[in-house]
This record gives sequence, structure tokens and C-alpha cells, in this order.
Amino acid sequence: MAETRFKLVSDLIDIICTIDDVPVSALLEIQYSHTINAGRTVSIAIDSSQQRTLARLGARIDLKVGQNDVTIKDSHNLDFTGIIVEASPSVEFTTFTAVDFVTFLQTSECVDYKNNDIVGEDLYFLAAEACNYKGIDTSRLLKGSGIIATEEMGLAGLQTRRQFLDKCFTNMEQFVNDTEHNDVVVVAWRYAIKRNNIMDFWLEDPLNKRYYMPVMTVSENSSNLVGDGLVTSVDMTQIVNSATYQNKSDPTEFITVTDDDSVRRFGIRSRLYQVDVEGKGNLEMLAYQAVTRFKEPTFGYNVTLKNAEHITVGDYIKVRNLAYEKEETLPVVQVTHSFTDNITTQITLGKPELTLKEY
Repeated sequence: MAETRFKLVSDLIDIICTIDDVPVSALLEIQYSHTINAGRTVSIAIDSSQQRTLARLGARIDLKVGQNDVTIKDSHNLDFTGIIVEASPSVEFTTFTAVDFVTFLQTSECVDYKNNDIVGEDLYFLAAEACNYKGIDTSRLLKGSGIIATEEMGLAGLQTRRQFLDKCFTNMEQFVNDTEHNDVVVVAWRYAIKRNNIMDFWLEDPLNKRYYMPVMTVSENSSNLVGDGLVTSVDMTQIVNSATYQNKSDPTEFITVTDDDSVRRFGIRSRLYQVDVEGKGNLEMLAYQAVTRFKEPTFGYNVTLKNAEHITVGDYIKVRNLAYEKEETLPVVQVTHSFTDNITTQITLGKPELTLKEY
């Protein structure tokens, strides 16, 4: 059967949707939402009079949204494969929500991960093996991180695959001090299914001078801003400019590292870390890393744009902050695309939002 193409917005945007291989044509609205280290969700409204019976819980949905170039295979940049988990039928229209295959990791049967099997292995490949489940394509996860699992990471135990995956990525961070960066930086690995059922791991390193490539530059004066436009948030709740690391097994062994310049500008903001680490040299290295990472306030940006459906998590965007006289390149950590009679995209740059409770 030929695919049914429904022009929701314009001739520039092509939309193909099937539910359990049945074409869906009466699409009224689509909204994608995605955050790093999490699954994608898609909310769709369809004409109830025609196809509401399709939106059954557990049904498989395949969706393509993108540039209309039928001469190029897989030219749709928002390809989605998922499972319907919520449905709200009504007389006029039916809305439903689908989630991608990360949900299978979240709800998997528990696995008893043992230190004998995981200690000494690359966290990248441990995480990849956890994702190799229920139709998730892990064939592209071949790089490795060079970060080796240790017993101190607390990875072992009876848990779901998603719990183990998140533990791996919590530990997949590195401090880098080399010629490719102007300063000592923290780089972190991220995961997501960006397209169809294909799992992707990538190194988030926007300050690398050698290979980062912003997909877009925005400022308060950008012509494609809509709604609230560019909103800046400055957060100092995460600042740590004096870090004390203490050996749990010997409380008399501890070391404190303080950044005097950060203290002068923002006041003393200290934190005690109690760890299973011996030796003052090791404790000093950890304290230095913590202060290096957290001594400055966090700048974050929420951007609302038109016709930016090509943006996805993991992309880099350069921000020219005229108010703070600041220019920086930041990763997209959260994105929402809305397709109705127009296309709007809301993007969060920097870090996912944190609550004061987490602080």
C-alpha cells in the first residue's frame, strides 16, 4: 500500500504517520518533546470521526516529519517509532501520547548486575549492552568512552536496565585539560534515541575548539524568534568554590580546595564530599575537579523559534547574549517541536532544569 502523505503545514514539511501499519491522514496537531538521557514523547491529535479506533494503548506508531524530498531515502529528520501509552478520545477529536523505545528499558524486568561481570569494563559498552533490548538498535554504539567501571561507582545490584544505564552515564564524565580547550573543562556522555529505534551515545563537548560546529546562532535580535524569544537564566545555586573531600574510612584524612576569585565575586559557597577514597593526593584531585567544574554561575537559555524543526538534542547553538556581553556555544538539552498551522520550537540550552531540592 502506498504511504499516505498529509500536508499539515506547507509543502515544505512532509508528514507520514501509521499506527499498526494503518495510514493516518486526519492529523490535526503534533508535538514532539525530547530531553537528553531520556525518551522522546509525541502527542498527536486526530479527527475522531475517522480514525479514533486506531489510538489503542500499546499500538505501535511510526511517524516521519521533515523536509519533503522524496528522492532521498530517510530524508525525514524527525523519524519516530514508539508505543501509544495514553489516549483521550472525544466526539470531535482524539489525542494520544506515544513514547519511544527507551520506555522498554524503564519497565524492563530487573537484571542482577554483579561486580564480577562489570568491574574493569568500559562504561560505554556496559550501557550499550543494557540498551540491546526489545528492538532498540545498538549497532552504531562502537566507540567506547575509555571510562572503566569500578566497584566504587555502585553500579551493581538488582535493577531495571534503565536504572543501570543511568548509573553508567552518571559516571561517564571526564575532566579535560588539553590544547583543544581554553580551560579545564568537564565533558559528559549523553544518550537518546534521536531517530526511529536507533540508540545514540555522544560526547557533549561544546568548548572543543577543533570540531564543534553550531547549527545556528541566536541573539535577542534574531529574526526567527517568536513568543518569548530568547530568555536568559543565571543560576548560582550550583556554585561550589570551596570543596572539602573526606575519606569515609578515616575522617581525619581530608583536603580542602578553594578558588579565591570565585569567593571574592560570589561569596563562600562550600560543600563537603565524603567518599571511599584514600590518600590526600587523590582527595585533592577530586576537590580541584569539583571547584573547577562548579565555581561559576550557570547560564541557561530558553529559546522559542519558528521553522527550526531540524534542531534536536545534542546539537550546538551559539548564543550572543547582548545584555551580559557574553557569547558562548551551548548544547541543546531539551527541545519541543509543535506542528499546527505553523511550526514553533522551544529549546533549552545549557543544562536540564534543576530544582532547589536537587541542590
